[in-house]
Amino acid sequence: MNKSIRMTKVPHLDRVIEDVNKYYYNRWKVKFGKYMKLYVFGSWKFLTLLAAIVLLLLTTLQAFCSVYNCRKFNLGSTSE
Repeated sequence: MNKSIRMTKVPHLDRVIEDVNKYYYNRWKVKFGKYMKLYVFGSWKFLTLLAAIVLLLLTTLQAFCSVYNCRKFNLGSTSE
C-alpha cells in the first residue's frame, strides 16, 4: 500500500479510510522509509562527491606525510 486510498461519498467509509491512512502514516517504518527516500536516496550524488573529495584529501595527506615524515601527527604509533 504505497498511496493513500481516495475518499468516497459514503461518510462512514470515508472516516474508516481516514483512520486507516492515519494509522499507516504514523508507523515508524513508513516515516523512516520516507526519510530515507527523501534525504538519503535523493542525495546520493552529493554524498558520492563528498566521499570522493574526502578520499582524495586523505590520500594527499598520506602522500605528504610519507614524503615529509609527519611524526607529530602520528597518533597510532608509540615508537619514535
